[in-house]
Amino acid sequence: MSGLSDYAEQAAINAFLRGTNFTAPTVASLRLGLFTADPTDAGNINEVGTGTWYSRQLTGTFTAPSPSGSANQSSNVASITFPAVTVAAVTVTHIGIFDAATAGNMLFSAPMTSSKTLQVGDVLSFAPGTLVASID
Repeated sequence: MSGLSDYAEQAAINAFLRGTNFTAPTVASLRLGLFTADPTDAGNINEVGTGTWYSRQLTGTFTAPSPSGSANQSSNVASITFPAVTVAAVTVTHIGIFDAATAGNMLFSAPMTSSKTLQVGDVLSFAPGTLVASID
């Protein structure tokens, strides 16, 4: 994943440079969201519409940070699977990690390697190690 959200950037600055306590979200509450276009750093636009099939899915845990080039990165340990599409086709272009099932704060976002058009009946799943969060 490529970008910290505005919320995460502000939390990091406040914690590191201002000494403001930051309470990290619990791993058990982290959710993966899908977007039909760039959610922007604000993280509040273009999320796939809620319906009979879509809801943010639990991410599970991530690996310990490890160096990769000039960055440090972490990836998902378990598969993350969304239910089958039931209403109409949708094209997913971006993903984001949130601290809540609805509303809440987006922490990271990134474009998909390639957009994915999901037809009715399709299931989108991310295998272990495919969601990579890096900070440089």
